[in-house]
Order: sequence, then structure tokens, then C-alpha cells
Amino acid sequence: MLSVLSWWLILEVIGLIALPITLRLFRHLPERGYAFARPLGLLLAGYLLWIGCSLGFLHNTRSAILFVLLLVGLASLLILRRDRQSVVDFLRQKWRLVIATELVFALAFFGWAFVRAYNPEIAATEKPMEIAFLNAILRSERFPPHDPWLSGFAISYYYFGYLLMALLTKLSGVAASVAFNLAIALLFALTATGSFSLVYNLLATEKGEQAKGGVSTLLWALLGPLFVVVIGNLEGLFEVLHTRGLGSAAFWKWLDIHGLTEAPVNNRWIPTDMWWWWRASRVVNDRDLYGNHMEVIDEFPQFSFLLGDMHPHVLALPFVLLTLALALNVLLGAREWGKAEGKEQAVKGRKRRAEKSKQTRDSTVDSAASEASGVLRWLRPLREPLTALWQTHAFDLILLSFCLGALGFLNTWDFPIHLVVVLGAFFIGQRIHQCPQWLMSTVAFGLSLAVPAVLLYEPFYLGFQSQAGGILPVLFNVTRVHQYLMMFGLFVFVIGSLIVLQIAKTVAALPAGERRQFPFELLNWFLWLVVGPLLLMVLAVLSIMITPAGKQFLQGVLADERVKALIGSTGVVGLLRQAVLMRLTNPWTFLLLAGSIAALLYLIQRSWQGESREAETALPFIYWIAGVAFLLTFAVEFVYLRDSFGTRMNTVFKFYYQAWVMMAIAAAFGSYYILGRPRKSPLANPVLRGIWLVVFVVLVCVGMIYPLLGIPNKTGGFRGKPTLDGMAFLQNVRPDDYAAIKWLQENVRGIAYIVESTGGSYTETAWVSAFTGLPTVLGWDFHEHQWRGNSIEANKRRPDIEQIYRSTDAKQVLSLLDKYNVRYVYLGTMEKSKYELPPNAAERFARFLERVYEVGNVSIYRR
Repeated sequence: MLSVLSWWLILEVIGLIALPITLRLFRHLPERGYAFARPLGLLLAGYLLWIGCSLGFLHNTRSAILFVLLLVGLASLLILRRDRQSVVDFLRQKWRLVIATELVFALAFFGWAFVRAYNPEIAATEKPMEIAFLNAILRSERFPPHDPWLSGFAISYYYFGYLLMALLTKLSGVAASVAFNLAIALLFALTATGSFSLVYNLLATEKGEQAKGGVSTLLWALLGPLFVVVIGNLEGLFEVLHTRGLGSAAFWKWLDIHGLTEAPVNNRWIPTDMWWWWRASRVVNDRDLYGNHMEVIDEFPQFSFLLGDMHPHVLALPFVLLTLALALNVLLGAREWGKAEGKEQAVKGRKRRAEKSKQTRDSTVDSAASEASGVLRWLRPLREPLTALWQTHAFDLILLSFCLGALGFLNTWDFPIHLVVVLGAFFIGQRIHQCPQWLMSTVAFGLSLAVPAVLLYEPFYLGFQSQAGGILPVLFNVTRVHQYLMMFGLFVFVIGSLIVLQIAKTVAALPAGERRQFPFELLNWFLWLVVGPLLLMVLAVLSIMITPAGKQFLQGVLADERVKALIGSTGVVGLLRQAVLMRLTNPWTFLLLAGSIAALLYLIQRSWQGESREAETALPFIYWIAGVAFLLTFAVEFVYLRDSFGTRMNTVFKFYYQAWVMMAIAAAFGSYYILGRPRKSPLANPVLRGIWLVVFVVLVCVGMIYPLLGIPNKTGGFRGKPTLDGMAFLQNVRPDDYAAIKWLQENVRGIAYIVESTGGSYTETAWVSAFTGLPTVLGWDFHEHQWRGNSIEANKRRPDIEQIYRSTDAKQVLSLLDKYNVRYVYLGTMEKSKYELPPNAAERFARFLERVYEVGNVSIYRR
């Protein structure tokens, strides 16, 4: 309990330290970004620690952490001197909001810490990898931290989230195995608080003066955390129906949820098979041309927190919401951003006069300089807007770039997605406020964000390797609409209803002439969404035809016997024709998404046109994030990022995850917009509104089946002794290893290379390095392949490790230990079993190594 309180208190202090900066940055939001003070303060402190340790100015110590927090505090004090009255007024006027936000954070943090206490084990899935990273960072004095599973190398992965959690671990002084579970609870709480805040700001923007009362707005804002992080998808209903024995065999075959038809039927309403809730993260079930199952991941936040993996997509969640709030802040501050144009005109005047005075000198420029000038000529129109933006909004641009760039370091997939979200919000704001230079201003704004966002984190990118291998077309996989709706059904219902109602409202307000043009305008957007993806597929195919790896991929596809049977000898053209035919025979997901995106684009366009221009900006923001979410799920129907898995599995996973967050926020606001304003609701008919409410409640209840049944299943019904120590389970399952790991934790300081058994990913090998942070010669080899894009080093090391354990030649073993600078040799049950060692193996090592530890079945030797 003390560890939970210590983390809660530390986060409160960090939030307080960063509050003046936060209120200044989010000044256009009704809530001023109060809920984001904690994640922003954590980002600022973590960045300063990382850059200081990367450049050699700091060591990764508690003193250094306190120092960087002091720097953040000094920056806040400078802002507070200017904004003191504004901060006081905010706290006085918004005290109900402050209390509500603190309650949401505390209840979510302590509540999920309670859940974690009944299933804290750091075992299975990717938890060993995650605790390995956390421990490796805690042991590293400088950054980048050492790779715990490839001694002598640095981590080649987006590790910023682990660094932030390590910062809190060092500051609190708790054990890493406890900090792991506290981090899961903290991420849950920050995500809940961030979604609560974002929805509140949208509601307060729409309600305007009516939001001052606060209570009803606060209650509606709770839909944010409910939809983002609490509720599950609709698969839980089908688990209940199947375990009850309802539904025909033909129905379950049509539904095609992988593994569900094999699940036990117990004629009860509660599934009892182990980890039944896992299947909800695999509702999209691709099949190859032979009908075989192809793994596709479609996680959502409640699944992630129930699973308890501290993976980058989870670590980034609070900061994704922070960035979405920044996008809303940019949109609401569009009028202020537009003032940069006035500055731009003054800059243009000075530039024009200066250029006239330089014309004579420029006439004598040599040909080489003229050629260079020609190359850069296209940049000239951006000079004035760039200068104006930085002269008037340097503070905002630096922090916007900083937060966006952090997403690249937290979970690289998220950076380009949310750069587009923020840039689109700026663009929409410029159009709504009729800024004449909207195009140049948007381009300049994008450059002002993207370039610093990369440069601020340049040390990370310099050492980063990736498994990404280009963009490939999705040829033979089409998401079935019932599986798509099982994933996003609640959100599609709410957002789809909002689209239909707003389209009807907008068209009804149009003059007769414009009303006749409406179908053609909508059709125009729809045609773009039909032609665009097909062109994208063609371009993806053409692009891979000119690279050796791409040609190899195409040859592999064309050589498949089933492909030959489908397309004959028509080659690439036949592939594309077959891909189109598959979409024509199963068009429903395509039509749903293309239609929805087309309608949202039309509504966004109408938001700045004529008399229908939106006076408020909450709705255009909702249209925009819903459109981006639908577009993400639309894109994976046509292309995916090539990686080690060779399918669209990971691309669907990453895109669907971001789509869930944005759809959830849009649906939370849409629910209020339809139900929470009886007199102004676009669904004016009380009977229709009542029917809509019934459907909405049913869908919410279906979504709640997942957490209400899944949490007791994962926690074992909250039986057993609660603990947050994720390593405690080892005392029962591997007691000798547990004692040896504790000895290493207590007796080995700093970095010392070890050797232990290596094995495939998701095995119980490499747990010693994981729980101690001491680098082993090779840990999970396939994970190293994913992180580095190749297995060259792993393939070299695997046979050497085997020789270290199996060789009877002392000189050979010592030579290999020297080769990898190994300090400690670990000999336990896993090593003896994997390498089939004889009973005298322990004594054999003792002949030429110092035995420093021996308890039970484990011996540790020092070189």
C-alpha cells in the first residue's frame, strides 16, 4: 500500500510542478489542460534526464532526476510570474473540475492497482521483455541503455516509455517487480483522466456558457474513460452465448472467431476456460487462399490493461490523449494562430524592400549559385509564414513539437498518425476562421512541427534499427463486416447516427440549388475513396517491382499453387484483378468505411462554407478524428507495412488501436450530442430518440460484458493473497531461480555480463537477465530479430552459448567467455535441461571458474 501511495504522491507533485506550463500551453481549452499536467511534467522530466544522460551531462541517478524536476519547476516559476492571476482565477472558477479530475485519477489508479494485486505475475506474453527493459534502464548510467538480451549492444527499440517508468521507480525506491504493476495502474489512470478531460473540453466547447454549472458536463465526460479504457468490444456477448450452448454450428462457423468453436460449452452464462477473454483481441480472422487461419491482432485498451503487458502502445496511451488535446487546443486557438498572418504581412514588406536593394548585387551571382537558388525556389513562399509563426508562437511550437516527437520515441507508429491529426486540426481552424493564407500557413505549421519533432529526439533515431521493410499491398484479405462491427460496433452506431443526423440537418438548411448539388458533392468524395485505395495498391505493387526484396516477394506470391490456379499466367495484372474481385464479392466493410469517410469529409468541408459555417468548433473536431479513425481502419484493407511477420497483422494492430481511441472520444461526444440536449438534439422525435437510447444502452451493456466477466477470470475471482510484486510467483514455480535472482539483484552492482540459456520468444529462457537487468549474451532471439531487422548477431551467438555449456574443453569455454566479456555464468534447471548437461556439470565449471553462489539446483560462477 505504501508503494501505491508513494507513486500517487510523486505524480501529484510532478503535476503541480508542471501546472503553470500546462495551463499556458492549453490556454484555449475550457479546462486549460489541468488533467494533462501529470503526463506533460513526466515527459519534460524524462526528456531532460534522457538527453542529459545521452550527451554525457548527467548520470542516471535519483539526484539527476531531482535536478531535472527542479529545472521543470524553474521553468514553471518563470511562467507563473507572468500568469499568476490567470492560474489563481482558474483554480477558483474550476474547483469542481479540479476535484472531479483528481477523483477520476485516484479511483482509476488505486482501483487498477487493486486489480493488478490479484494477477501481478510478470510471466507469459511479452512481460519478461518489458521487465528486462525496465531493469536494464535502471542499471544503465548513460543512455542509450544496454540491451539486456544482447550483451554489448544498446536497446534498439522505442524505449522512452520504459525510461519514464524507470524514472518513477528510482524516485520512489520501490523494486522493479513492484514498479511494473504500479506502472500498469498508472497508465490506466492517466488514460482514464486524459479521456475524461478531452471529452469534458469538447462538451464545454459545445455548451459554452451553459457548461459553467459543471455537474452535468462532468457526468457526461465520464463517457470518455468508459469508452476508451473500461468497455470492451462486442465479442464478450458471443463468448457468453457459446458457453451457454446457444447458436448453431453453421452460425459459429460463419462468425469465424478463431478458437471460439473449440471453447468448452458448460451450459452456464459465464465462460470458464482459461484466458477466454484473449479471443476478443483476435476477432478479425484472416484466412489464406487455402482457408488457413492467419493471425491478426485487434487489441483495445481494456484488453491491454487486463493482459497487463507494459508494451509501447500502452505506454504511449496517456500521451496520445495529450496530443489529441493539443490538437483540439490548436483548433480552438485558430483565431490566435491566424494573427501570425498580420505579422507575416509586416515581414513581407520588410523582405520586399530588402530584396529591391539587393537586386543589383544579385545580378552578378555565378551560375552555380543560380542553380542552387532554383532548387530552393519552391521554399521561398514559406519563409514569411514560417518566420511569422516562430515570432508569435515559439512557446507553443516548441512544446507541440516536443510532445509529438515524444510519440515517435514512445511508440513510433503513433507519430505520423497524430502529426496528421494536429495538422488537420490547424487546417480546419484556419478555414473556419477564413484565414486568407490558409494553405501556406498550414504547410509552414506542418514543417514547424515535423522538423523539430525529429531533431529533438535525434540521438534516439541515430541508433534505431527497425524491421520495417516498405509498404506492401493487401491482396487477398478482406475484413468481413460482421467482424469489423464486433470490434467497433458501439462506436460505429453512435458516430454513424451522428453523421446521418448532421447530414440531414445540413442538407435541410441548404438553399434549393445547393441541395440539388448535395448528392453530387457526396458522390465526388466517395469516388475519391474508391479510386484512391486502388491507385495506392497499384503504386505499392509497382514500387516493390523495382527492388530486389520486392521482386522476391512477388515471385513468392506468384509461385504459390493456389495463386496460379486463381490467376493463371496473367502475373501482376492478374493479382490486381483478383484483389479487386475479392473486394467486389465482399464489399460491405469497404462500402461502410468509404461512405462514412465521404460523409465526414463533406461535413468538414461544410463546417467552413457559407452560412452553415460552424460557430463552435467541437463538431468539426469530432468529424476530423472520427474520419482519421475510419481512414486508419480503411487503409489496412489495401496496404500494410512489411515486417518480420509477413502479413498485415501488426499494421492492423497499430492502426486499430489508435482508431479505437479516436472513435471512443467521438462516440462519447456523439452520445451527449444526441441524448444530452433534448431541446436541441438532432434526433428531435421523442419516439425515435427513445428507440435510439434503447439500442445505445444495449450496445453499452454488451460492451461491459467483457470487463465484468474478464476481470474476475483474470484475477481468479480475487482469491488468493494480493501483492504487487510481479516476481513473487517465482517462489512457487521456480524457487531456486527466485533465490538466485534475488542474490544477483542484491550483490551485483552496475553492468556485468552474464550467460544463461537462450531460447525462442515467449519461452521461460532469459528470465535471469530480465529480472536483474544484467545483459546476457543472447535472450529471446526472434525479438532481437524484430528490433534489429536481422538475426545476424543472434545466429552467431546461439552456437557459442551452447558450446559454453556443453564443451568439456576449459580453454574453449574461457575463450568464449572472454569473447563476450562474460562475468557470471548461470547454471540452473533451464540450462541443464536445454543443453542436456550431465550431473557433474556444476563441478566441471567449478574447476576453472569461481563458484560464488550455490543453492538448490542453481549455481553461479564468476569469471
